[in-house]
Amino acid sequence: MSRTPTALLISLATLALAACTDASPQPFGTTPPVTAVTATARPEPSPTTPAPSPGPTTDQQDVTIPPERPAALDGPATEENAKAVARYFLSLFPYVVATGDLADWDALSGRPCTYCSSVRDFVTEIHGAGNHGEGGAFELGFTSGFDMGGGEFVVGVEYIETPSQTVAADGTLVEDFPETLSYKANFSLAWTGSRWVVNGVQVDDWGKNS
Repeated sequence: MSRTPTALLISLATLALAACTDASPQPFGTTPPVTAVTATARPEPSPTTPAPSPGPTTDQQDVTIPPERPAALDGPATEENAKAVARYFLSLFPYVVATGDLADWDALSGRPCTYCSSVRDFVTEIHGAGNHGEGGAFELGFTSGFDMGGGEFVVGVEYIETPSQTVAADGTLVEDFPETLSYKANFSLAWTGSRWVVNGVQVDDWGKNS
């Protein structure tokens, strides 16, 4: 699967965590509020871990199977739940690229989230052309969280993206991405009182592992 969404978010790093919301953050695809205020998430403290720690082997992972839905999605607004939601949302990426199923992705995507909408557009483009992603499972590593108050959280997740391909319906290779890459995703999340919303994601490239 292509790394285009990750590269796009790296180039938009100064904008991705800007969350423009009212008191109740709006999910992606809904009518925007009449009035809104701009709230920029404070940067989270830098973790002491210098690079993502390799997670379990992904050799047997099937990215066409959706990741397990965590109980944290039902709240309440705690730091640990925010971390679990961020990890779940990130783990949806290989699945949506492989299958084109964006239902769970859209359910968590907030209107201000540039990363969320760019991934959606990318997935729609791939599957609209009759292609799909193969491989590219994520190994999630160290996760940090910060409670900003008022139901808002900043979460950082280190992860490794494994090799992937974009493949046509007839099995023809469209694009090959043989490298294993390290990233860190910083999330701006909010608990609305009934659901979680991802309002922004900033992805930083930590280099190649192989």
